[in-house]
Formats: sequence, C-alpha cells, structure tokens
Amino acid sequence: MVNGIVLPIKKVFSLVDSRIIVEIKDDQRKLQGRLVAVDEYLNIHMDDTTEYVNNVRGRTLGTVVIRGNNILSIQPQA
Repeated sequence: MVNGIVLPIKKVFSLVDSRIIVEIKDDQRKLQGRLVAVDEYLNIHMDDTTEYVNNVRGRTLGTVVIRGNNILSIQPQA
C-alpha cells in the first residue's frame, strides 16, 4: 500500500472465500461463485459457479478456473 492506495491485486486477494461476480471478455457473460484462490496473474479459481448470459441465468458450472487475461471485471456479490 502506497499513500493509502490499495492495489487491485491486494483487493482481489482480500475477496478469497467470498462470493464474487466475474465479467469475462465474451458477449456479456458473467460468472457468479465463491472465490477459492487467485494468483499474481489474476488467474482465479471459483467454486459453486453459475453462468449468466445477458443477465439471464444459464448453466451451473461448479468449479472453474479462469485465466486472468480473459477477465474484464471482478466485483464482490452484494
């Protein structure tokens, strides 16, 4: 932390074991699930994952691993 600024990687690490929403670079696709692990490249491992396409619930995927360069945004689930 530099001058009160929290680096994005630190924020994502703080979300481990909480529910998140990940928007990936693919036609309005979002994944909701529990963040299990993240690495320095922002590759993430999620459990209990559900896919949403255009905000419509889709498939239940279970455990997924998403490569960091395919992620558009990560946010905590409200």
